[in-house]
Amino acid sequence: MDRSASHDLGEGFLALPAFERSTGRWGTVYLADADGEPIALRRAPKGAPAALTATPLPDTDGIELPLKRELLGAGMVFTEPATASGGPVVGVRPPDGRATDWLFPSTVGRLLQRRVRLEVHEAAPAADASSQEVAPR
Repeated sequence: MDRSASHDLGEGFLALPAFERSTGRWGTVYLADADGEPIALRRAPKGAPAALTATPLPDTDGIELPLKRELLGAGMVFTEPATASGGPVVGVRPPDGRATDWLFPSTVGRLLQRRVRLEVHEAAPAADASSQEVAPR
């Protein structure tokens, strides 16, 4: 596997803008605080081929998820400013040009409203929907 540069975008509760679900694109996510307010993301390497990952963090609600890094999607990284339904968003545009499911909906859905560390990994391994887990460093 190629060595990759990792960029920590922040920690917070994973959120999905409403338009992503309604359009079926599933292309961006953002982080929110415990009150649901958007959190500013750290700088992402826009335009770089990369993997977007989320690592569940210990939570205060008693629900525990394995602390493993999970692949949300792979492609060209992009960011968009805050939207009416959320904060500044980050996503990956897949190289195959598809219009929907830019991120893995099942993984994003499982981690929604969970406290996570969001990261971008440049020079990422190829995305394979059958294996969405990324081994920790």
